[in-house]
Amino acid sequence: MDLTGHSTDFTVDASLPDAMRRFVARARRRWPRLLLSGEPAAQETDWRLPEPDDDYSGIVTFSSGPEMEDFWEENGYALDDSGQGPYAVFYRRRNGPLHATTVSGIRTDDPDIVQAVEGTSLLMAEYYTVSLLTPDDPAADPFSAAIVDDFVGSFDATA
Repeated sequence: MDLTGHSTDFTVDASLPDAMRRFVARARRRWPRLLLSGEPAAQETDWRLPEPDDDYSGIVTFSSGPEMEDFWEENGYALDDSGQGPYAVFYRRRNGPLHATTVSGIRTDDPDIVQAVEGTSLLMAEYYTVSLLTPDDPAADPFSAAIVDDFVGSFDATA
């Protein structure tokens, strides 16, 4: 099978496990028969992000049910006739200093945060590198864009 899908990459803080619980809850609302990594999704309060092996990335795959699992096996990360498709989160926990010289492109509703953070340096000691693999480019596909929006929105613990 040819490589398929579109990767949107993030560096996220140590709140990823909690954000992923909210992301899974959003997926469950989209797809009541949600499968995570090929298995029926556990209840929201029971699901936990699997701890990845130190040498490899962890992966959580998302599909609407057995039919989409079969579609994924045949077509990879692609859109089906309904305009939806399977997607996945690849993640790896990192420890050690991460330093970015200049933070730019801040997106938030609070202009005070933008003013306080834009142009500063970033320093993190515990974080995750994440690749969100969607069926298509979110800039061109509404379904893939909705998945990316859900992922980003999952980091808002108040939503």
